[in-house]
Amino acid sequence: MKPAFAPLLRWSSLWLVVALLFSSCATVPDDTDFDVTLVNVDSSHGSEGEVEFVFTVRLQNATPDPIVLRGAAHKIYLDGVYIGQGLNGETIEVPRLGTVTQKVTVHLSTFRLMRAAFRIYSSHQVSYKINSTLYGGGSTSRTRRLSKEGSVDLNTLVPPQNPGGMGGK
Repeated sequence: MKPAFAPLLRWSSLWLVVALLFSSCATVPDDTDFDVTLVNVDSSHGSEGEVEFVFTVRLQNATPDPIVLRGAAHKIYLDGVYIGQGLNGETIEVPRLGTVTQKVTVHLSTFRLMRAAFRIYSSHQVSYKINSTLYGGGSTSRTRRLSKEGSVDLNTLVPPQNPGGMGGK
């Protein structure tokens, strides 16, 4: 004898499978063919409460089509501390199979900067994370959200000191 709810169970299972199929078709394509990397930092001017830094960001397009961007927002973290957000409203085209650099100004509070600087000084390493939102334009006007993490060992960047003092020997 079949239970009375067997047809209901069969129909609900069918609808669940159909829903899963449609939701898998609606997933956002991944941005493995587009990358954002932090490549340089320059200090600018500042005041008592904040310092201005200019971050250079490299945008890399590994697709066979050019990508037009109509703006970007980049949130930057150093050693897990949120440093600030840089905005850029200019329209740029990242050529097919090419790269473009973009300068982004970030206003940092001196308190956040001091916290990050102390951690960096103590560990001689800096880890960074950049969360970017890139706003598309043209025929491929979609928003891309990318995240990149990395670290730098500061000991490898500082040349060894001459133990014998000036002049070598």
